[in-house]
Amino acid sequence: MALEAPTIETTTLISREQVAPGFWLLRLRGREIARRTRAAQYVAIDVPGTAVARLPLGVWTAQGDEFSLLFREWGERTRKLAGLAAGTELSCVGPLGNTFSTPGRGARALIAAGGIGIAPFWLLARDLRQAKVRVSAVFGARTKAMLVGAEQLRQEVDDLRLCTDDGSEGQRATVIDLVLAAPRPDVLYGCGPAGMLRALSAHAVATDTACEISMEETFGCSMGTCWGCVVAVRRGAGEGTGYPASPRDSRNYDFARVCIDGTVFPARDVLWLETPA
Repeated sequence: MALEAPTIETTTLISREQVAPGFWLLRLRGREIARRTRAAQYVAIDVPGTAVARLPLGVWTAQGDEFSLLFREWGERTRKLAGLAAGTELSCVGPLGNTFSTPGRGARALIAAGGIGIAPFWLLARDLRQAKVRVSAVFGARTKAMLVGAEQLRQEVDDLRLCTDDGSEGQRATVIDLVLAAPRPDVLYGCGPAGMLRALSAHAVATDTACEISMEETFGCSMGTCWGCVVAVRRGAGEGTGYPASPRDSRNYDFARVCIDGTVFPARDVLWLETPA
């Protein structure tokens, strides 16, 4: 399915809900963005009262003329956004970024979500079910309170297994522990902390399993111009810049911008050059 070009749309904040300490669910009315958005795409929001770049947030659900954002507060812009009153109008650019691919009918898919990395997967699970793909998911967080979105995702998958670092919900284990214990799928999808994605990618490569990961970096412009969200990918990867190497350049990697070349990358293409946090 070809992705439609992003648009600038004035949306209306319908409701806001604090679903856990520091975690918010906002519902907005924006017909064009709701209609066009696919899994792992995001919007860039002009948050009132801030004089900095638009705030990029992944879209959680999209139905009819409404879409929702599931996010955690981490700075001034997210705090201001979480405090807005229903009825506030917000200028949004979107949907931005690419999306996951869909395997053939009857394939077995496994979703691996860590923390707020659950955000791309309601839309993905919905699309996979519509494509007659069998969908299982594992979802982990530090503690039970941080398993936000679990019940909504459960309604869209055939099987959902939970884990927490402290054992307060589901197994006391990591997402990778549950992935390793699960039957091998035809395709893996992942989103979460860098260390989790690195381990998931290594597992996928070692087992020759198709795997796509949605990555998060610090976006500056969300337009690919500031180069603040680059990741290393193997030279020749479709997501890379494609710039030819200089005569004395011996690097075997290229760079890609998560904001416009991603957020989704084949796991085999990503090169983890730094130790994850």
